[in-house]
Amino acid sequence: MQKTIILTAILLLLPLMAMRAQNRTFMLMEQNPEYGQQYWFSSGVGNELDCDKIKQHWNNDRYITAVAYTENGWSVAMSKDSKFSNQSYKYSGDFPRDWIKEKWDAGYYITAITCNQSKWFVVMSKYQGYTDQSYKHATLSELKTWYDQKRSAGYFLTQATYSSGKWWWVVTRGTNIETQGYTWATDGDVGSEVKKIWNQGYRLHLVEYGGGQYLLAYGKLKGRTPQQAYNIDCNGVTAWLSKNWDNGMKLHYIGGGNPESQPSNNVASNQSNNGYSTTYQPGSNSWREELPGGGFRQNTRQADGSIISITSTPCLWCHGTKVCGICHGLGGTYGRAYGGMWYPCKSCAGSKVCQNCHGQGYSTFTSTVYPDGSGVGYDQNGRVTVTDGRGGGSGGSRSSSRDNGRSSNRRGTCPKCGGTGYDPVAHQYAAGSSMAPYHNSGGTTCYICSRATDHYHYRCLECKRH
Repeated sequence: MQKTIILTAILLLLPLMAMRAQNRTFMLMEQNPEYGQQYWFSSGVGNELDCDKIKQHWNNDRYITAVAYTENGWSVAMSKDSKFSNQSYKYSGDFPRDWIKEKWDAGYYITAITCNQSKWFVVMSKYQGYTDQSYKHATLSELKTWYDQKRSAGYFLTQATYSSGKWWWVVTRGTNIETQGYTWATDGDVGSEVKKIWNQGYRLHLVEYGGGQYLLAYGKLKGRTPQQAYNIDCNGVTAWLSKNWDNGMKLHYIGGGNPESQPSNNVASNQSNNGYSTTYQPGSNSWREELPGGGFRQNTRQADGSIISITSTPCLWCHGTKVCGICHGLGGTYGRAYGGMWYPCKSCAGSKVCQNCHGQGYSTFTSTVYPDGSGVGYDQNGRVTVTDGRGGGSGGSRSSSRDNGRSSNRRGTCPKCGGTGYDPVAHQYAAGSSMAPYHNSGGTTCYICSRATDHYHYRCLECKRH
């Protein structure tokens, strides 16, 4: 009876042991003078990628330099690196082929790639020295032939990940790699294989795990043979990272594997498959975010710390068709009575165009968020949304706001704007809309704030005079 129980327990544990063997985290550090200050964070298994934290580090001129999805969830290293200029990433359900092509055409290269059971995370950057790039998803035998051809043309393996029972390899030309080879190792001999590579005077370029084995790309770098160190499964990783950072080493590569790293390639919905992407341009106070469903948000940070955002999304009424959804672009309909009399559409009044987006096919929303979290926004139809920074807010159309909430201010001077009808806070930039802000031309003294610079004032939300 006891043997039966033990055998049953072993059989139940086998799938978990197999899962554990596939879930590996391999962290590679090396002395790299190109990297400055560096940070590493992990989301925890089952959690979404922390896009907000990436933005925070972008704002401090740190770039994504290594990523992986492993037993610890999404792991990201961000560093200051003089070789990067711009950077963008795509976080989506499908492999972003079209987006990669678009970024290649704009001078970007894949600098990190990984995936989990449902999402791809691909990072592309403008990187000094890179001149060309290619990728392939195939079996090992197919990849060997392809890699040999690319190697003869001066390409080296720079990124890899495992998905759907096959490997994705990215090769790049114009790297700091002088020579390269690759080998395979199992769980039991990966340590000895790494030492063998080091003893031969080579250095690791990347380490990934998939299909039950490690892929180790190694070789010589141009002009240097840096000291390296590695950690598997993040054992004591915090102390290990701190120790090596103190010794002048930087996190160079995060590799790993997940047995179910098979993001969907089926188009289920625009939102899940278009995904989310955003781009960082250093030295600029503006950045653009690509939103699910085909929209985007353009952000501009002002000198006072406020952020003006213009969001453009496909119209919810016409879904981008631009035509009236009631009459379907006919302008009206024929009635059955009185010999088929023509009745103009009550929604579009016969204009045939969507009355929400006015025939543009998209909706816009302009907002300003202040450092205290409060903000104001309005859409293309003048509908206003106000937030107080504590999660509260109110909304309404421009026309109704003229009649609501103003009676107390009509009897005296508004305490916020002093009767001007405009917020006294000046902004260097402002988005145009039907609710145009007051514009003070440079060289003239502003009657609102007495400044003589070129700037704008939004309408006062206290008295709503304008």
